[in-house]
Amino acid sequence: MPYCIFLTGPGGAGKSTAGRIISDILGCAVIDLDDEFCERIQNIREFIHCKGYESYLEQNSALLRELLAENCQHDSLFILSSGFLSTDIRRDIVESNKKLVREKGVSVLLMPSRNYEEALACIIHRQLNRGFSLVREKEEKKFFQRFHEYLDTGDLNIFSMAEPEYIAKKIVSELSKTDFLQRG
Repeated sequence: MPYCIFLTGPGGAGKSTAGRIISDILGCAVIDLDDEFCERIQNIREFIHCKGYESYLEQNSALLRELLAENCQHDSLFILSSGFLSTDIRRDIVESNKKLVREKGVSVLLMPSRNYEEALACIIHRQLNRGFSLVREKEEKKFFQRFHEYLDTGDLNIFSMAEPEYIAKKIVSELSKTDFLQRG
């Protein structure tokens, strides 16, 4: 039976970088939900500007369901959007997304630290240096609103500011301690 791994956490946690390394180690497909949204629908920032965040949540949720159907025969690692399992609006969508992830695979939370202040400093630094013209106050508010909910999203929680290669190997090691990767 093919497996699905879902990487969760805030933007700037290293999900995309670690996810690509994990997929190389495990030999599975990697699907970045943000990249797929941009390719199949529209640039995320433009979409949100034109249609609003609520519509983005709806489309993003529908897109993951479509991607799961397309990849149901293959071992896959999905890199989820930062608000996919944690956002302050449309709790119904968030709860539906959480249920879907629970049913389809294992979720791995990637967070720089359990300590709010340490995690905030790391995430804000990374986000503001990504070249997306993000605003510090908005990013801090978003992180504050989501931090504790993020902590409840992972079947496996990885708290680290180490290099992506180390984090990826740690995730694979932790998954191999369970029967999850051997279910096939």
